[in-house]
Amino acid sequence: MNEVLKDKKFYKINGLAIDSRYLKENNLFIAIKGKKKDGNNFIDKAIKKGANHIISTKRNSKYQKKVTKVTSPINFLNSFAKTKRKYCKAKILAITGSAGKTSLKNMLQNLLQNYGKTFSSPLSYNNHFGVPVSLSNLSFEDKFGIFEVGMSKPGEINQLSKMIKPNLAIITNIAEAHIENFKNIKGIAKAKSEIINNIQINGTVILNRDDKFFSFISNKAKSKKIKIVSFGNSTKSDIRLIRLVRSNKEKKNLVRIQNKNFSIKIKDANIYNVLASLAVLQELKLDIKKTLNIFKKSHLADGRGKIFNVKRYRKFFKLIDESYNANPLSVKNAIKNFSQIKKRNFKKYLLLGDMLELGKKSNDYHSKLSKLINNSDIDKVFVKGEKTLFTYKNLKKRKRGNIIQCNQDVDLILRNIIENKDYLMIKGSNATGLQDITKSMIRGF
Repeated sequence: MNEVLKDKKFYKINGLAIDSRYLKENNLFIAIKGKKKDGNNFIDKAIKKGANHIISTKRNSKYQKKVTKVTSPINFLNSFAKTKRKYCKAKILAITGSAGKTSLKNMLQNLLQNYGKTFSSPLSYNNHFGVPVSLSNLSFEDKFGIFEVGMSKPGEINQLSKMIKPNLAIITNIAEAHIENFKNIKGIAKAKSEIINNIQINGTVILNRDDKFFSFISNKAKSKKIKIVSFGNSTKSDIRLIRLVRSNKEKKNLVRIQNKNFSIKIKDANIYNVLASLAVLQELKLDIKKTLNIFKKSHLADGRGKIFNVKRYRKFFKLIDESYNANPLSVKNAIKNFSQIKKRNFKKYLLLGDMLELGKKSNDYHSKLSKLINNSDIDKVFVKGEKTLFTYKNLKKRKRGNIIQCNQDVDLILRNIIENKDYLMIKGSNATGLQDITKSMIRGF
């Protein structure tokens, strides 16, 4: 605080928040004026919840001793985050990619905390607010820090990773997410690869060997003299899947890590996230055997493929919650995972919402999904949104369910279709409102 504000006052603060809902006792509260809400209107609430100090653009006579006036709270936040990073001695990991960032971050958090105090960015804090807030909450006692880095246009990852200064970066994959802001998918690959610009000296980038942009990104890393570690199914991968054996409840994977084979049991986890995590442990020179059992206990985050037992319409069925977000790659992977569930006297249903932010080719991306679905064992598809109509009209007639106009239609339609033991997968972008449907089903109202 003293270095950022250039004063000599004593500030007793522990952590930082810009949202009063998530504020903890002794936090510093930064009152930022957003598009919809003004943080200055929540200063009372912040003080009552235990905020020890407030940063604001306004003086406050009621809390005069607790409020410091600044010209720009956002500039203060960024300066605070950069200062915290400067003095932090933790190994810093940054994760970017078109899909799988949050799931991989959660997996690494579960693993690394077994080797030392570990901090990871909460929820999906991966933008120009989330990253500096997360960095600001690093503890000087942390041994590892894990941060998500998102973007919707060129230059954003460069700015955010410049603040994070990762020792190790992971790029999960390259796909069409946010492609409306790019000329083509190569533009997305260039934007994701910006993270390499800010990897620290003697740092490492971990790349998906199976991704079609592996060569493009690895060549950039080589030009910057950054070490490359790869993962995937390719025989050229440093960490690779040799064999996968499935049983009813778990998957047993034989994985090779630098000429050594490991047998790993996993339950719900994405195999690419498992391989990327192993690459991180290997690169940090940690004892991999110590945490192999963690993968068996790993659970998917809400909205990212987690399976729930649901009682609704006086029936019991399985709900696969994929409602957090959707782009062509994540929908493809969700359908692929759905197809791996072997049918045993039950049916599979898909409720599909629009994939957003796909630009001029959006109609084409949605149309192409129909081929994938037609070749799957999904019995019926219900669609919600203008763009999914392009998927619907190219489906085989026997696979066409209903066109959903509003969320209330879902119960009216499904109550007469879904039966005991059936599976329902719900997949769509955030703005489609499908998350409200999954929450209602999971909570039972």
